[in-house]
Amino acid sequence: MGKREDNKARKRTDLEQAALELFLRQGYVATSIEQIVAEASVARGTFYLYFDDKESLFRSLVGAVLDPVVDALVDTRMTLDAAASSAETQAAYAFLAAALATAVTEHPEATLLFYREQRSPGTIGDWLRSRQGQLDQFVVELVRSLTERGLIRALAPEVAALAIVGAIDRLVYAWLSGVDLGDPAAIGPAVVRLFGEGLVHGPLA
Repeated sequence: MGKREDNKARKRTDLEQAALELFLRQGYVATSIEQIVAEASVARGTFYLYFDDKESLFRSLVGAVLDPVVDALVDTRMTLDAAASSAETQAAYAFLAAALATAVTEHPEATLLFYREQRSPGTIGDWLRSRQGQLDQFVVELVRSLTERGLIRALAPEVAALAIVGAIDRLVYAWLSGVDLGDPAAIGPAVVRLFGEGLVHGPLA
């Protein structure tokens, strides 16, 4: 990469970091493009070399954590579709937990932004709630598929899926908020054991 490309990459990074800090400090709605470019020490025109508007910048930031999560869910679904035993199911859960932990720990500020702005009014709030709904539905379908194939307990897929998603969301948000939960890498395996043993073992009495 040449000097010009390095400079372009640095300016984009500066804009993204400035926007992250401002969005987290005062919220998406209250943050303007003028504030972002001032914080990044670049001209307003430079902003539009990289982003169409404030919303596209926000989506890019949150996409850094959402896109890997979606990819991990898709990969896990493919693995689980081919799973023929409880052991293979557990291994797929472990892969997903590790992928989620990586996405969150590599992009903690973007993850926190995703959670904080879900109640935001307007198009960004609508978009975030839509993405969360898509993730929830994906997990519901995954749990339903496993239930129908007899690989996990025959529980209501919606209840099981939302319980799992809710627990993960609460743990992630707590960690991002500074709650001492120990080694982040150990959280995923703990959740896998908690839900995996409860769902995979024999039928409920």
